[in-house]
Amino acid sequence: MLLPDGLTWTWLSLLSLGLVCLGLLYLWRSAVSRQQALREQLTHAQAGKQRLQAFLTSMSHHLRTPLNGIMGYAEYIHSSSQEPMVQFTSKIILENSLHMLDLANGLLDLSHIQEGTLRLSQSSFEIHDLLDSLKVLHQARADEAGIQLFTQIALDTPATMHADPYRVRQVLNNLLDNALKYTPPQGQVVMAVSPTANGQCVTFSVQDSGPGIALELQHQLFKPDFADPSSFVLRPKEGAGLGLLLSHQLVGLMGGTLDFTTQVGQGSLFFFTLPLQADNPA
Repeated sequence: MLLPDGLTWTWLSLLSLGLVCLGLLYLWRSAVSRQQALREQLTHAQAGKQRLQAFLTSMSHHLRTPLNGIMGYAEYIHSSSQEPMVQFTSKIILENSLHMLDLANGLLDLSHIQEGTLRLSQSSFEIHDLLDSLKVLHQARADEAGIQLFTQIALDTPATMHADPYRVRQVLNNLLDNALKYTPPQGQVVMAVSPTANGQCVTFSVQDSGPGIALELQHQLFKPDFADPSSFVLRPKEGAGLGLLLSHQLVGLMGGTLDFTTQVGQGSLFFFTLPLQADNPA
């Protein structure tokens, strides 16, 4: 039975409208399903991140207690015996315990930064005294390795600055440790400070004459992936790369940026700029 032309077009229009509605409903349901799946993935990722942070915090706390005991006994043995072999072995125990303690403290600091609970303790301090104390701390190691260690303070550098002296020292200590680690005998390491052109900030730097950093490894320096152990292999030396990662985040917390330049076969220069008068503590 044929319908009048008007009714035919009406039915066709209704059928087309129905198909369009079904298509829109399908797309809406698909979008809702994808959104729900993404929400679940985000929830799982956040839960995994929280578990990782809790694990790092717990592991750091549990490591520090036995390490302090080991270090105490190693120091006692080292100071109470004059036998060369005892002196040698106790020194190795003490040095490796200090290295592990630094790793534990670094993990704890990273966890606090990720949680937003790390607070700065700002005060005025002498820039010259800070660099001098760091040079004294690393001088014996540099001499033992046959490396020349220098400090350079620009003449127009202000005598004092207001920041967190412990964290500034921690960053410079990490940079010096890396520089001495990768610089060969007869090389040199230079720790320097100078004011910026506007006189409102100072730039700290540590330069070494080591092997430099290959181009394909440079992007990994400040972004190690805890899920990928291979990301910690930055250069052919020991270390987990936590020092640079922590330093990068600490400098950012203090209102600056840690950066570097490097040339393979020539060495590397790490530097960061901080305001002379820091803002209120984070």
